[in-house]
Amino acid sequence: MNDVNEKLSGLKTILHKTQEYCAYQERCKQDVLNKLYSWGVDNTRANKIIEVLINDNFINESRFVSSFIRGKFYHNKWGKIKITYELRLRKIDETLIQKGINEIPDTEYFAVIKTLIHKKSKEIKEKDKFLKNQKIARYLIARGFEPNIVFSLLHNK
Repeated sequence: MNDVNEKLSGLKTILHKTQEYCAYQERCKQDVLNKLYSWGVDNTRANKIIEVLINDNFINESRFVSSFIRGKFYHNKWGKIKITYELRLRKIDETLIQKGINEIPDTEYFAVIKTLIHKKSKEIKEKDKFLKNQKIARYLIARGFEPNIVFSLLHNK
């Protein structure tokens, strides 16, 4: 009997700790699972905790995707390719990813690319225009922006 109460209180403690973890910042199911495993929680208990967190709306993948995309695009200035890649690493459903990515307005997307081109152009001391554009393009593509858009905007600058 004591063993059952001990396990139950342990589960409640872990659940409470996980709720605090989720309340602090938007989390996806995979992030929470990884945290639970790092705490040494077994697979069965972890899945029960995840189920409770989803039912209590502590975990909401759709809300997480929107928050993640806003943060990475507006604050970190990441492109759609890099954002999509990171969400796939977190095992987010592809339809949620595409829905979230499509919420980024094209005008704002192009404006961010143009701003980054202008900023990077000032930093690069290269005299040769072709080499300078190459360096700018590499920088933007590494940040996850689509090569065709980058080259198009560089060509029209």
